[in-house]
Amino acid sequence: MKRLAVIDGKSVFYRGYYAMPGLSTADGTPTGGVYGFVSLAIELIKKLEPDYVAVAWDKRGTNIRKRRELYPEYKAGRKPAPDDFYQQIPILHELLDAFGWPLYELDDYEADDIMGAFARQAEARGVQTCLLTSDLDALQLVSPLTKVYAMKNGLRNIEEFTAEYFEQKYGIRTDQFLDLKALKGDASDNLPGVPGVGEKTAVKLLQSYDTLDGVYAHLDEQKGALRTKLESGRESAYLTKQVAEIWTDAPVELDWEVADVNDCDFAQVAEILRKLEFHSLIGRLPRTMQAVDEVAETVELKLPRVENLPAEPLFETENIIYIDSSDPDIVYINSKPGVAWRAKISEIGQHIWQLLAQGVVIAADVKELYHALDDHGVTVRFHEVWDVGQAAFLIDPLRRDRSLMALAGDFSEDNSPARQLARLHQIYRQQQDYMATHQQIARVLREFDFPVIWPLFQMERRGMKLDTALLEHMGQELAAEVSQLEQQMYTMAGREFNAASPAQLSEVLFTKLQLPTTGIKKGKTGYSTGLKELDKLRGQHPIIELIERYRELTKLISTYIEALPKLVAEDGRIHTTFNQDVTSTGRLSSTNPNLQNIPVRTELGRKIRQAFVPSEGKVFVGADYSQFELRLAAVLAGDEQLINDFNSDVDIHTKTAAETYGVPMAEVTKLQRRAAKVINFGVLYGMSPHGLAAATGMTFTEAKQFIEHYFAVRQPIRHYLDTILVQAREQGFVETYFGRRRPTPDVKSSNFMVRSAAERAAMNMPIQGTEADLMKLAMIRLEDKLAGLAEPVLQVHDSILVECAPEDAERVGGIMRAEMEGVCPELSIRLKVDVQIGKNWEET
Repeated sequence: MKRLAVIDGKSVFYRGYYAMPGLSTADGTPTGGVYGFVSLAIELIKKLEPDYVAVAWDKRGTNIRKRRELYPEYKAGRKPAPDDFYQQIPILHELLDAFGWPLYELDDYEADDIMGAFARQAEARGVQTCLLTSDLDALQLVSPLTKVYAMKNGLRNIEEFTAEYFEQKYGIRTDQFLDLKALKGDASDNLPGVPGVGEKTAVKLLQSYDTLDGVYAHLDEQKGALRTKLESGRESAYLTKQVAEIWTDAPVELDWEVADVNDCDFAQVAEILRKLEFHSLIGRLPRTMQAVDEVAETVELKLPRVENLPAEPLFETENIIYIDSSDPDIVYINSKPGVAWRAKISEIGQHIWQLLAQGVVIAADVKELYHALDDHGVTVRFHEVWDVGQAAFLIDPLRRDRSLMALAGDFSEDNSPARQLARLHQIYRQQQDYMATHQQIARVLREFDFPVIWPLFQMERRGMKLDTALLEHMGQELAAEVSQLEQQMYTMAGREFNAASPAQLSEVLFTKLQLPTTGIKKGKTGYSTGLKELDKLRGQHPIIELIERYRELTKLISTYIEALPKLVAEDGRIHTTFNQDVTSTGRLSSTNPNLQNIPVRTELGRKIRQAFVPSEGKVFVGADYSQFELRLAAVLAGDEQLINDFNSDVDIHTKTAAETYGVPMAEVTKLQRRAAKVINFGVLYGMSPHGLAAATGMTFTEAKQFIEHYFAVRQPIRHYLDTILVQAREQGFVETYFGRRRPTPDVKSSNFMVRSAAERAAMNMPIQGTEADLMKLAMIRLEDKLAGLAEPVLQVHDSILVECAPEDAERVGGIMRAEMEGVCPELSIRLKVDVQIGKNWEET
């Protein structure tokens, strides 16, 4: 069967432009968009081997004119591309002419319409069509003879849609896709759909009633808020459908002879690529092109060879880089079939790094590689990365040994760089094979975990300024209080003792002071003085409160006040390390020092945060998601009432208390609201009656009844948590909204404590993991959106902290709020972000 490939030109060009920011020739000609377009097109031709190729283009200024006559707000608010975007279009046209790929554009018709027209013309000829685009509108064209290759993040993450795959992914037929869009709308095109109806609800409606007409024919079967939304949104739903429909009758005919793939000036293609300094692309041209162009160039790195190379040759676009752990200035690069090089980072020219960066950079730890390069003055952002360590963590976050030896299954004593290169190569291939059969996990890797490496590196590199004088003064005050506490405890005990020694403290409490030991754990060295045991003694003797205060102060002094100044670098800043391969939910962790663990609910913890200050002349802007986990729980559980309450800005805790206690919202007491707040968040962690009682002061019976009433009100949440546990037991894993997985082997443990802990972790993971995924996406976007305006310096759980000039703070805060709240438009709930501006971390 003959095959036609149609490229959505401007959307692919956009992807290339933003994926390769700042790429230019030696004379300054911008080329990023052209490089991205051609790079992807070459891979497409190699993969699909089409007989015909054409490019559909959105004609500037007139392509949406006819649709705006129907709906003036269509695609409103879109910003024009920068000037250097349009400067590159003539260069692209020159290349397309050399390739022999005709470009089509029409007044009043978008590229989608042209693609649709060509697809239908091809079907009439019995020709298979492959549409390459980043616009999911094209999915309405999927048919037995038409596939859509949808570009996701970057240039290489492409999702293939057949009719079967579409139905598997969305749960509806391809002919229902337009009705789906009519119901849920499309924020990117500013199409309203039915306000308040998300994708999940829309799919359920179409599964029940088949079409948009069917939904409205059975409107009387709907209840409550959903019926109200559908009634008020009927007109906008049908308008959205009319505007979003692809017009396959566009007045354009494909010239099959011109589109013939063999109509290509190969020598001219290679010449243009050389002129644009796209040397690596020349080596990636399809073999038919390379065979004709005998003068095609290859890039040689003039570096010493390394013996014992991997047996399987590598493609030129895959650059495996290994850093010598004994000397971080030494790297080993395997970027040509059968050849590898050893060199000092400082001796490799910037232009060579830029060439290597145009391919896939494969390393054991890409962030470490970024730091090694930065330490030697090399500034390079890799176009595409593959971090085998991070990929291994995503595949199995519970695996402990993720060394190259363990991942490759090669435990020989040979740890030479050549052997490590071979292991890297083997692991990379194995992980690629795994991702090919696990598309959701591959999506998480390519859209979240790999892209966030660059923002994490940048935050680590920037660091945060520390006011050591403030900490020193605070340390002196706390040391005086600790000394006073010790004297008070000595007086009560009748002698001096080491309050930091569990054995001596146990002797004082239970022998000298004769405090009751009923219910107190006892070990080999005596009765325990741990936190839980001291809680049992609260109110028995005033020394208990003194011990707790003593422990709080000494921990703060040793962990932060004394430790933080020792970690200040020569630039006067603290450079923490952010890890995304520690927490199985996907959340980031912070080490050396752990800035995410500084107490925020105590006065002393907040004082320590005051010591973190912006650079001179700058301010901090902090953006914090409000009730992030509970909002996501509402979405994942499909709790429409809770979603509506959030979207209506109702005080969730007061509303929950009112519903649970059966009283009007106006009569809810502070204690009742506090109990509701505790359980609203605690339920996500499997909070028990014991836990609720301890947190609120309720009796066990009161707490038990409260939880029962709570789940009677929040039945969707209860059902959702139960469903998660069933999945954990039956499928052996739980997953986030986007497909990040956590294995759950311990939910079948015969040990009650182990099993209970595993169940709590399983219930929490999809919610906290989805939160982590969205936070990563927000970080990725903000790193680029704030470039030149503000610099992100810290991420802690639900918040991002940046520093900027005071006069830019309001604008920066607005960008942060917009990007973070709009990070995932497909969610049926409105995310809310609070923004604060301050002169130190605590003020934000």
